[in-house]
Amino acid sequence: MDYLNKKINFNNILFSASPGLISILLTFFSIPIYLKFLPANIYSSFLISHIFMSLSLILNFNIGKVASIRFQKKSKKMRDKIIINAVYLSMFVSIIFSFLICLILNLIFYQEHDINFFLMFLGILISIMYINMESITKGLGKFKIVAMTNLIFYGFSISGSSFLILLGKQNFFVNTFNLISVSILFKLLAIFLITISIKHHIFRKFIISKKIMLGFKNQSLWMTLTNFYNQIFDYFDKYLIKFFLSPVIFINYLIAQQIASKLTIFSSSIIAVVLPKLASQKNKMDKNKVLNLYLFFFYIPISIAIILLDFLFDDVLRWWLKESFNNTFFELFRIFLVLTFVACQSHIIISFYEANEIAKINSIYESIILLPYIVCLFILIQNNNIYLVCYVILTKEIILFLLRFFYIKNNIAFFYLYIFSMLLFIITSFINNFDFFQLSIVVKFLFVFLTTILFFLLFKKYNLKIR
Repeated sequence: MDYLNKKINFNNILFSASPGLISILLTFFSIPIYLKFLPANIYSSFLISHIFMSLSLILNFNIGKVASIRFQKKSKKMRDKIIINAVYLSMFVSIIFSFLICLILNLIFYQEHDINFFLMFLGILISIMYINMESITKGLGKFKIVAMTNLIFYGFSISGSSFLILLGKQNFFVNTFNLISVSILFKLLAIFLITISIKHHIFRKFIISKKIMLGFKNQSLWMTLTNFYNQIFDYFDKYLIKFFLSPVIFINYLIAQQIASKLTIFSSSIIAVVLPKLASQKNKMDKNKVLNLYLFFFYIPISIAIILLDFLFDDVLRWWLKESFNNTFFELFRIFLVLTFVACQSHIIISFYEANEIAKINSIYESIILLPYIVCLFILIQNNNIYLVCYVILTKEIILFLLRFFYIKNNIAFFYLYIFSMLLFIITSFINNFDFFQLSIVVKFLFVFLTTILFFLLFKKYNLKIR
């Protein structure tokens, strides 16, 4: 079976990527408005509130993702039973853990008067339910509704207030309460629409099954541990910068990361398609084929685009942010772009771990690196060196990528060529920070040459045809 040339796969990837691509335009539009019209303390509190709501990435316990993997090979009746039990379990989890986490946050950050913890409770509860419902909907192959609700839930919930500000309603946003209220209204709309789309699967008379619910436990445990570590890896640095450094540094740091993180749009859209496809394959050879085609489908075009278009980034960002642009922001952006690119490939590999129910291995790797990472962050924050903070995060991401990658090296096509080209990509990115123009050109040429060879070898291996 040709997994890449099937039109439905490209359609599903396109649908999955479309909300992220549109959100780039929304971010392009909204960030300059927020920077211009909102006080630094209000905007930074708005950003940290969304970071708090991202705790739902842990607290959803991957119930929806585990369900979407489990029901791939089941009958219609059993599939609906798994879905119903997953939804009810998610409702229980969202209420209990949203309340507990907001209680803890309120005790820790009681001096943050710009943060409303009742709204945080609602936001986290809704987010937990949405994340699980979204995973189930992806598993059912309903990528159009997922794309639409994703745009509302992630795009408009953050950028929607900027439209009101532009219409002259900036006085409405003199506090963070109103900003978060608008976000929650968009999130409510998204979860309503996605629930309606799968109503035939969840509004059925099935008895709640203790066996099915307990069946989520093992895989959910390791996936949740990974999500917990991801929360630390992705947000612990931001918490430290927010509360130990100035709001201006925090905004520069977070916006640079936000822009670079748009790269995950492409990897996330691939993962949305590849995870259920991997789970549905019955033999190792087919699973390897799915993994390689989708992994290289991300790696080759995105890496070449970053390398060849690098010279444009400075001018585009200057034109976009105008007086808000500064050199610190640009240097942070370049580091985060490399970091995000490496992380995107790790995420695709992790989906292979999850589909094969070996997520425990990934959790072990992250457990090993967690403590040294936290210690380094604390030391560097105390030294007030924001660049070294970014380089520590990049180093951590590269180490984790290599650990995950080498564990499944027998499943990866053209393993050593891939690793060598990745090394050249990272070297090229570092050279760009210095005035080594001629060396940069040579390394870029060699990188493009190797990735082109990798491209043709892949086509030959799997007998693919360009249509």
